[in-house]
Amino acid sequence: MKYLRSVRGRMLGIAFVPGVALVVVALVIAAFLIHQADRTREQATETAAAADRTARAVVSLQAQRGEAMATPDHRASAYAIFTQRIDTTIAGLRDYARRAPDAESAYQQTTAVDLLCVAEGMYRADSLALAGLDSVTRRSFTTAVAAYRAQLAQVSGQLTETGREAYESITRSAEWSQLAAVEDALVAGEPLPIPESTWRSAAYTVSQQLGVLYSRQSQYAVQLTLDDGRRTLAGALAASTAILLSAVLLLVVVRRLVARVPVPVVPIMVPTVRTAIPRPRHTRSPEPRAPEPWPKKAVFEDLRRR
Repeated sequence: MKYLRSVRGRMLGIAFVPGVALVVVALVIAAFLIHQADRTREQATETAAAADRTARAVVSLQAQRGEAMATPDHRASAYAIFTQRIDTTIAGLRDYARRAPDAESAYQQTTAVDLLCVAEGMYRADSLALAGLDSVTRRSFTTAVAAYRAQLAQVSGQLTETGREAYESITRSAEWSQLAAVEDALVAGEPLPIPESTWRSAAYTVSQQLGVLYSRQSQYAVQLTLDDGRRTLAGALAASTAILLSAVLLLVVVRRLVARVPVPVVPIMVPTVRTAIPRPRHTRSPEPRAPEPWPKKAVFEDLRRR
């Protein structure tokens, strides 16, 4: 007689399967979320490096543009060439902003790129005014001034509370008013309302303030992406730990429940197999014979008794 496994062993075996499945699910989720967190951190690092490279490239191109525009004969062409190169450089940074891991990070990084465009717009208008305006460059100057003012007013609504305060500090400053007065006079072809030294000092101060505003916004956008990566990593570890604990709890509960269940033993009857007696190959099995009839003497004896 042989015996099947006990009911306790079968129940533990059945509970082991979902427990292992939960552990596998926890590991898969953890690996996926950790990969996402690592990818988010890499994107934030790449965006920060791209922002730094772009800012350095823009400053370098602005200096080259100022030197090239010193020649009156090539002033318009130099302005157009270097302005196009700067726009292309900034467009590359905008591509990084579009590849942000989430909508909020992309929004803040795009706002930072817009502020960089504002700072460049102010600087290109100032370079035109400093090089001297003629009938051709005055139109470019007017377009540049109108563009950067309108873009700054538009971007101001997208800034954080701190950025909004910095924007209001810039636009309400005396340097901003002085620069705006000079720009309006140059657009109208009128004499400067303030001394040139005051104008240059105001232009430098406003340019520095716009640069700082862009830097703060860019750092905020990068930090936002890094924080998103940290949250993703923390969520991965929390989710994996919760699933692992659920698997362990399941096994413990099932083990306790199984311990209270009696352990019946189910027997099974194994039929005995008789060993066949081998026969010689040359031996024939006897043919069955017909039953013998009753003997007559026995019949007569039975009749006599009756």
